[in-house]
Amino acid sequence: MRFGGDGLSFRGTVPNGNTQTVSQRSEPFEIPSLLNIGGAYVADFGKQHFLTVAANFTANSFTKNQFQLGLEYSWKKILMLRGGFNYENGILKYDTRTTAFLGPCGGVTVEFPLAKEKGTTFGIDYSYRATDLFGGTHNFGARISL
Repeated sequence: MRFGGDGLSFRGTVPNGNTQTVSQRSEPFEIPSLLNIGGAYVADFGKQHFLTVAANFTANSFTKNQFQLGLEYSWKKILMLRGGFNYENGILKYDTRTTAFLGPCGGVTVEFPLAKEKGTTFGIDYSYRATDLFGGTHNFGARISL
């Protein structure tokens, strides 16, 4: 593939002093691709306890391939606790690591019912990913499901 079109043209001055439209040539490149293959299983322990196990494989065209494993425990669909690990080749050693993330991650969600008959809920989410730099990343979120 190669970029092309009017976006690579500009007005330039040639050595004899005339101004004309000049076309910039581009280098060929590969299209980046990403393939995810994953699955999950939900184990139901009555109407109050749920356990979800999930796995995913990510094939990247320009970076290392990744394997992700995750586990979520849910109590009454009100409180959800999550943990996981993201593995790629070389992530466990400082000298061979090519990402800031170290692998382990976790999170919690608290979801409050607002209108039981409509199924409307309000949720607060928190997640954490361990990193080599910055002491980890924290994410907070809030959502309303109508």
